Amino acid sequence: MMDPRPATGLKANPVGDLLRDWRGRRAMSQADLAFEANISIKHLSFVETGKAVASREILSQLAAALGLSLRDRNALLEAGGFARQYRERDLSAPEIADAKRAIDLLLRRHEPFPAIVTDRQWNVLQANRAATRLMTMLLGPERMQRPLNHMRMFLAPDELRPFVENWPKVAAALLVRARHEAMAAPLDLALQSTWRELLKLPDIATPQLNESEAPGPLCEVRLRKGDIGVGLIGTVLTLGTPQDVTLQELRIEMFMPADGDTEAVLTALASQEA
Repeated sequence: MMDPRPATGLKANPVGDLLRDWRGRRAMSQADLAFEANISIKHLSFVETGKAVASREILSQLAAALGLSLRDRNALLEAGGFARQYRERDLSAPEIADAKRAIDLLLRRHEPFPAIVTDRQWNVLQANRAATRLMTMLLGPERMQRPLNHMRMFLAPDELRPFVENWPKVAAALLVRARHEAMAAPLDLALQSTWRELLKLPDIATPQLNESEAPGPLCEVRLRKGDIGVGLIGTVLTLGTPQDVTLQELRIEMFMPADGDTEAVLTALASQEA
């Protein structure tokens, strides 16, 4: 379990750096983490200082105790010199066909109300017909030919923002959520880059957020174009206990009508297409 290292000067200790960083983010002491991971405080201290090399089993126990995402568990294992444990597959991969069918069914059954699927950078990977109808009505068919990003759609001045009647409240709620998710994945360079790009948009201020504080539910979004107005309340679903990085990071955003008038509008739009 413990392989002493020669104390010949300072050496890079990526495992120790990661463990200390994650302990700080979780507000856990060495004693707290050692107890949760069922290892001795002394051994954890040696691993963090580089005096001992942790086995793959110990790193897996520590990752579980810290509640790390599958992506971050892979990063901790790689820092310790081990191969990744969890794969990252495309949604079209045969190995995750069952999960893909379940997602497709959720989107279809949510009609005539909008639902989308996003990845860890909030890119829209899939949308049901109701979401496509609504976004096409607001943004136009030409815009729908290019990739969409859920956060940018609401925050950028040239996308949905002009149609959001309560934009300041919606923007504040989305930014708190985006920052929370970005802070929870500091090693995800792609996500950090997307977060920085959002902060460069006009009239966007970095939200103040306690790292241990979870964002509240999304507020109601009021959209209007001409005589058509809808109110939507979003619910975010994730897949339970996935063993694939891609599946764990998927978010299924399902929007419910906030009132009877919205339900009638969305139902009417669906009937026009049928």
